[in-house]
Amino acid sequence: MRITVRSGQLGQIRDGVLVFAALEGEQKPERLLPDSTARDKALVKLIADSGLRGAANETVFLPKGNQWILAVGLGKAKGLSLERVRQFAGTAVKSIRTRGHRHAVLPVLRERGLGDTAAVARALAEGALLGLYRYDKLRTVPKHEKNKHVDAITLVVERSGDVAHARRGVEKAEVIAEAVRLARDLINGPANLVTPTVLANQARQLAQQHRLKCTVTPFARLKRLGFGGIVGVAQGSNHPAQFIVLEYRPARAKATFALCGKGITFDSGGLSLKPSAKMEQMKYDMSGAAAVLGTVKAAAELKLPYTVIGIIAATENMPSGTAQRPGDVLKTLSGKTVEVLNTDAEGRLVLADCLHYAKRFKPDCVVDLATLTGACVVALGSEAVGLMTKDEKLAARLSQAGKETYERVWRLPLWDEYGPAMKSDIADLRNVTNTGEAGTITAAKFLEEFAAGLNWAHLDIAGTAWADKDRPYIPKGAVGIGIRLLINLMEHWK
Repeated sequence: MRITVRSGQLGQIRDGVLVFAALEGEQKPERLLPDSTARDKALVKLIADSGLRGAANETVFLPKGNQWILAVGLGKAKGLSLERVRQFAGTAVKSIRTRGHRHAVLPVLRERGLGDTAAVARALAEGALLGLYRYDKLRTVPKHEKNKHVDAITLVVERSGDVAHARRGVEKAEVIAEAVRLARDLINGPANLVTPTVLANQARQLAQQHRLKCTVTPFARLKRLGFGGIVGVAQGSNHPAQFIVLEYRPARAKATFALCGKGITFDSGGLSLKPSAKMEQMKYDMSGAAAVLGTVKAAAELKLPYTVIGIIAATENMPSGTAQRPGDVLKTLSGKTVEVLNTDAEGRLVLADCLHYAKRFKPDCVVDLATLTGACVVALGSEAVGLMTKDEKLAARLSQAGKETYERVWRLPLWDEYGPAMKSDIADLRNVTNTGEAGTITAAKFLEEFAAGLNWAHLDIAGTAWADKDRPYIPKGAVGIGIRLLINLMEHWK
């Protein structure tokens, strides 16, 4: 489904469900609707008489002649933002689909503080496309649901001169939404279907489609080449590990980004077995890898002027007679040795090899994404990504990108005083502390040992990669977080 843009007055369009935005707390009825739609007195009265308060994402369907209109709350004018616009669009299209309508017509708002036409159109398109996502690949869809799908979305700008700007915003949004859709599909897919080999094949497919370079190193070669972190985690699984490198290299690239993704396609905890409650969700432990694949895909389609290297360690973490044991010592690709005290702290082991491998590309920026620690869920819940870096400029850039995309980050300290907790008595490092304190930070301190010399940031997405309930444009299940954040980071890189 593609989104079209046209100029005119929203109220004059005769096709589809017309979606109007309503502001909260406006005492005068004419201020209920933003922009020029407030001049339509009949419409203002119709919505005002419906009892709609205009609270964010509040909805009401109303008949207007032979056509339906949908009023969706924007919340208070003072706090209006592009995130509210995304939520407005996601709420609108899902409501329209639920009612069995197939065409949504939305206004490109011109309220003060929202930004230019392209930015607003992009936010609307992102919210609508991401809001319509459903994972229906493996279930029998009831007949009444099959017939409920939105086929067309029209964005309306008031001035004809704004059509081209809006289309540019929509085109970017379509690329981003498709990349997020790919990531969500991979994450939602059960671990018996989305194996390390499947991730590798997906990378190969992307390379073929977008003329990228893809290199996949299989388990047997990883052992010979000294990828001890990955091999240690993978040796308990029947599915062989895959080390995936996907490269987008435009001509005259202005900088090089290396993105490292944790790709644990199922995490049982290994011999340090996880509790059974919610273990089925551990298919989402490859959310970092999915985000990396989606980001490289989007960067190539958007023709960003940067080299983007996606580095993924894909494996399962399973208990078996060949699995690594608590107390084992492994030698990583860097040559540093690690005492494995808890086999459920496996993500940092595979990322250690990824980060060291990234050095060969001499990147200007390295970001790793990983559902790394339960401690991050305890600390930040599901609203913020844990950010750890010693680079102030990179921290500021990621923070700003998080604000603009609403994939918000919250910085935690990476002070040297946390480092000794990761020292082992018999090896260079241990993979967990013996105190249980500062679990998110000490995990990052472990990774820092392998990122020496890199302009590096660690993003712990453990609490944000999976949603337990529906949100306006984020469905229950896989979020696909990280793609919009990283693309924004690169779009504003100077």
